[in-house]
Amino acid sequence: MSTYNFKNHKINFLIFFILLFGTSIIIYFNNTKSRELLSFLFQKSSILNSSSIISNTNQSKWKKNKLVIIPAVFTEIDWYKPLTWPNWLRDGLGLSNSSRSPPYDVYLYQRLDANSKSPFNWPYCKNVHEEAGVYLKFIYDFYYDLPDKMLFIHAKPERHSLYPIESAQCIRDDVFYVSLNNIWFGNRPWIAPNPDPIDNITLMYKCAKRILSFFGFDGEAQLNPTNRKQKDLSVFSTMCCAQFYSEPYCTSPLDREIPGVPGVKSFGSGIEFLWHIILGLESSNMPIPTAKTNSDLCHSFRPSCFGTLCNAVFSRVISSPM
Repeated sequence: MSTYNFKNHKINFLIFFILLFGTSIIIYFNNTKSRELLSFLFQKSSILNSSSIISNTNQSKWKKNKLVIIPAVFTEIDWYKPLTWPNWLRDGLGLSNSSRSPPYDVYLYQRLDANSKSPFNWPYCKNVHEEAGVYLKFIYDFYYDLPDKMLFIHAKPERHSLYPIESAQCIRDDVFYVSLNNIWFGNRPWIAPNPDPIDNITLMYKCAKRILSFFGFDGEAQLNPTNRKQKDLSVFSTMCCAQFYSEPYCTSPLDREIPGVPGVKSFGSGIEFLWHIILGLESSNMPIPTAKTNSDLCHSFRPSCFGTLCNAVFSRVISSPM
């Protein structure tokens, strides 16, 4: 399993994500698609500053083929007491007393002090857009020098994933994308609170349709292949989830996202349920992973590896179509 820096348009890279709902994803793009997506996100994101981007260089700061973990940490740790930090975090930062080198490094941002004064003497990221703000900041900061392998993870990963860090090291060498999450959302309609009063269609459905258009998809045909009259009652199924918060609003000011304020995040929620479509892997209503079929997770994970999702039991969250 490998990825490469932007040397030519034939070279590919992969990105590991664990995003808002405690889920993990490894996302693979070819160069053209990745640049289109990242350029769009960065133009709209409020966390970025043009002065922070690192120029292209032949000398990488990362160790070749070594996993780099980027955790989204806010106040989940006591910044004044590093000895109390989780072992996986201390190990990756080189703060433990272990004589052996861990199979990964950690790149830590703090979101509390723009001046990075002690004890917050780590790179600073604005505290916006929840976990995704950190992930986008890292991609932007190292756009021309991304590590070969990346795991974007929230501060308490074990709450929602079986063994996220170990799973990332169990992926087969020939796999360029796989979900590390163990939750399958099945037959979920797009309908959500607060529809557009003009046509009574859920704003999230309209946002998802717009997002797909960025990538050249016919959103209507993709999301509503059976031509349901009430379009947002069409369903999707996916290994949940992937999420970005980057636009003030998606389709109109009605679905404006206010950082830190509860409510439906149409752009973010749209992205999290569309990853399998955007990457060209499945239809919107993707099949549930089933042993000894082409959806078997053993195609992606080595079986004899601690933390593997091969033959792992995963949660099913199934909704009945309306």
